[in-house]
Amino acid sequence: MMNPILLGREARAYMIDLWLKDKNLLVLSIHANIPGDTKNLSEAFLLVHFFEYHIQSIVHTLSCERFFNDDGPYTLCYIQHDHPVSLKQTLVSLEDHHPLGRMIDLDLYDQMNHYSRNTLNLLPRKCYLCEDIAHHCIRSKKHSIEELREYVFVQVKDFLLKEVIHIASKAMMEELNLEDKFGLITPSSAGSHDDMDYELMLKAQKVILPYFQKLFLLGYESDALYHLFDQAREIGLEAEKDMLNETQGINCYKGLIFVLGWLMVSIGYVLKHHQTVDHIFTNVHHMTHALFDDFNRPPTTFGEKAYQTYQITGARGEAYLGFPSIHHALHILEHQPKNDQTLRMVLKTLILATDDTVMLKRSGTLENYQKIKKMFVDLDPTDLHQVKELTHYMIQERLSFGGAADLLIGTLVVHEIQRQYL
Repeated sequence: MMNPILLGREARAYMIDLWLKDKNLLVLSIHANIPGDTKNLSEAFLLVHFFEYHIQSIVHTLSCERFFNDDGPYTLCYIQHDHPVSLKQTLVSLEDHHPLGRMIDLDLYDQMNHYSRNTLNLLPRKCYLCEDIAHHCIRSKKHSIEELREYVFVQVKDFLLKEVIHIASKAMMEELNLEDKFGLITPSSAGSHDDMDYELMLKAQKVILPYFQKLFLLGYESDALYHLFDQAREIGLEAEKDMLNETQGINCYKGLIFVLGWLMVSIGYVLKHHQTVDHIFTNVHHMTHALFDDFNRPPTTFGEKAYQTYQITGARGEAYLGFPSIHHALHILEHQPKNDQTLRMVLKTLILATDDTVMLKRSGTLENYQKIKKMFVDLDPTDLHQVKELTHYMIQERLSFGGAADLLIGTLVVHEIQRQYL
């Protein structure tokens, strides 16, 4: 009986031939180099999906389709390019110089040629663990499968740990740098806040970012979600404490630590276990089942008092339900160019879809809070005049939807994770 992996390779070659016969275009095959007999590892899917995204930012791909078999996952893309040899040079450069490039094969074909390293008169690829040619090491069994796989695991994990910090930082800055956003802090205004400004927010960001990395790693290295609640909460409380020490007691990002903290744990778990973007939200729901225990004790925070008085669950309710507002807002980013108008549209959606207990406290009464929310119903986020008028009103009245800003950052993070890895 033929080896299933060899059958998988033949199936991929057959599929490439079908694509070449269908259209007179270049075909790119993106396939992960995973040692051993088990090819469909989560790392393999991550590698293929990431390079699928990365390549589309370098060359114009007309269409891509994902496949998998016993030889692992792969993506085929149609590319229109007048200089295939030059394109292959670009692909080889990615394979040789990108931190994850050694673990991916970027093979280029047209109806007459397979553009390989031989085409460019280049040496074959080197081994993961030494400077020898990879094929020599494979034939001689110079390294164990376990050693080679461990190299892949470590490289992918280390890359992701750096990337999640970059993605989180970028999302925080996109929110913070957005002007005219209804009383929230911007580069040019402290908005409705007397105790914080742009520079203080930057200081707070620097302190809390490493904790998001810890929370991602907690999810990434876990085999089950149910036992992560206490560990995640402890890391979140440490982040809060360090932030308050840096800001001299001013709460810049307590809500974000809560929102993005749970999301990061879930994202780590999703990426390690080859789940879908929808699992990011269902995982949060499963992890946070104990959050409502906070409401069974005498209230010590305004959020707990709001539940006792109005049955408003605030951020705890959002997390318990798996952040449905973010799940909904994500669709806006999927179908709109990401610019200031789109970010305000997302922010408006989040304001209307959630109950912000900080805003409720500033409003004084539930009636005032509901009246302010109604102002957003008819707001056109693309009309800068309307946006500025409402922003001016919110600043005058010392009001802002800080909770929605935290959810906006969470939405931006999930959107970027989905684009690059899922």
